[in-house]
Amino acid sequence: MSPHFTLRRLVLLVAMLAATFALGACNRSSSPTEPLPEAIFLVDSCPHLEGERFRVLMRDSALIAEAERLIATAGQRILIGELRRGNGGFNAPWSWHLDPATLEFADMTVEVCDGCASGVEGDLETWLNEVGSFCPWSARFLAREQ
Repeated sequence: MSPHFTLRRLVLLVAMLAATFALGACNRSSSPTEPLPEAIFLVDSCPHLEGERFRVLMRDSALIAEAERLIATAGQRILIGELRRGNGGFNAPWSWHLDPATLEFADMTVEVCDGCASGVEGDLETWLNEVGSFCPWSARFLAREQ
């Protein structure tokens, strides 16, 4: 076997490995055909008051898992997200919703974004234009609806 032949085989092997690695890396990333994780949860913003339930749409698998854990353990964490006009297709009968792209769980937040669902509805312009986000401190995740 000539040294030239061995070098050619080595180069070919390295090229094949590089191509395999590149294809594998592409397959691990999100493809446009893969559905995003999505879940709608029912949340009670003020458990001590009647009629304070709202719905939140989550598209992040870590957030979905945390919300499911909170339901299973009756745990509590503060959900915070930016407010948007309209029910978003999931938060009826309210005329607002939390933007799914801005959701996160927090251990502490500023008090100004704490409140009840009806309070947001009752003073929507102030909440949208001045407060901007909603973070009900007493909220409890009740169920995954979808």
